[in-house]
Amino acid sequence: MIETGTSSIEDQLKKLALDEGAALVGICSAESIRDKEFSNPNYLLPGAKSVISIAINLNDEVVEKYLSKEDQMALCLEEGITTKNLKRIAEKIKLFLEEKGFKAINCDCNYDYRNINKKSKTTIVSSLRMLIDLINKEKDESVELNKQEEKSLKFLKNAIIPGLRKTPMNLMPSLSHRCVAEAAGLGRIGWSGNLITEKFGARILLNSIITDIKLKPDKPLEKNPCMICKLCEKSCQGGLFARDEQQTIIIAGIEEIIAKRNNYAYCIAICSGMAGQNKFKDWSTWSPFRFDDIEKLPLDDTVIEHVQNMFAKGIEKGGLEAENVYRLVENSYIGRNNKPSEDFRPSCGFCQLVCGATMKDKKESYNKIVNSGCIE
Repeated sequence: MIETGTSSIEDQLKKLALDEGAALVGICSAESIRDKEFSNPNYLLPGAKSVISIAINLNDEVVEKYLSKEDQMALCLEEGITTKNLKRIAEKIKLFLEEKGFKAINCDCNYDYRNINKKSKTTIVSSLRMLIDLINKEKDESVELNKQEEKSLKFLKNAIIPGLRKTPMNLMPSLSHRCVAEAAGLGRIGWSGNLITEKFGARILLNSIITDIKLKPDKPLEKNPCMICKLCEKSCQGGLFARDEQQTIIIAGIEEIIAKRNNYAYCIAICSGMAGQNKFKDWSTWSPFRFDDIEKLPLDDTVIEHVQNMFAKGIEKGGLEAENVYRLVENSYIGRNNKPSEDFRPSCGFCQLVCGATMKDKKESYNKIVNSGCIE
């Protein structure tokens, strides 16, 4: 513990985070989470010694109206504003540490992947925007493409569509904020793989600040707040979770039992908004889109190719489906931390949002989901 004046630097950091609006804050050593590639802080800051985890809870009333399909935009704004606040708080902590002579990194809250080639990000995103605009114009019977536009449309289709059919299904984050948060004592990983906190359930968003100062780490929670009710599993339209099967993971030396995963392509298809239904017919996510030619995704690894084709087909259809794919590509290459709050556009996330603080909250939320009907 480093003393500065009358209080330790750890206490000052935590007070700063809480005063600026964080609901939870904790500290872990970089060493405790560096055993896994996706949680190794040295990827972003070589020589990292400590990581500070901060969380802000989502408004329960906003979440409930989202789950019952009363209001989608309110959660869009809630997630957008919360993300910006997490970045703002992290920047305050970063500057605090830098003023004391230490290095610090204000991480991105989401959509920051190691296996996305961002060197040509502006060209890729702008080219996809041009392709969608040309496809929409081609489908508009009231206008005609000129010869240059026809040539550009053909070129862009040949350049972009094959690449969309190779979209990676396993993206690796630059830093797993969930691993940091567990090691720092904010919560424990639950059945869904989301971080479960004692006070807010899984209804939080996270960010992390990496630094080269050796801080006193907090202890992880002794008891996992997850109640293994499996309502998260039942709330998943995508089929990501293998029914009633489990697997063991280890985070910061802590053994966690979580739901066994099927291929992540199932989650991408639904949580990305490319389809709003897979397993169920009496309710959907907020996405109005549906699969072509099938009722649900294949039950083997051919699901990867099927979902990759969904990206390409979405662009070729133009209109709202193409805009949905464009948003995903733009977020993946450029991130969404600096985008307008109203552009966050969640359509699922039910496995996280169903998990309120109490068992009563969880049951009520699940009932709202399954009785919410379908978006057409």
